[in-house]
Amino acid sequence: MTTRASSISGATAARTSALKPELLRLLNTLPRSKQTELLDFARFLHQQTAGTAPAPFPETRQIELRVASASTLLALTGVVELGGDAVADTEALYDGDNDGLH
Repeated sequence: MTTRASSISGATAARTSALKPELLRLLNTLPRSKQTELLDFARFLHQQTAGTAPAPFPETRQIELRVASASTLLALTGVVELGGDAVADTEALYDGDNDGLH
């Protein structure tokens, strides 16, 4: 006679064993870039489950700060003027009135 706890753990084991082949099947259908993304996510979940902080991303490039004087920035004001009305355009888009776009 099985106990309730052993029947629950048996059901969990059966579901887990059914998951692995399906995960592998789906993994094999993904492009390489998505497989890499999934691996990163699985590592994140593993670290989260273990209670450790995720490893920091390696630095691939340095950020270069470029400063400019206020007068230079003021001279750029008005160089690009797109015009339009963002609120009216958004409302027209979601209301289906595409003729009203500015």
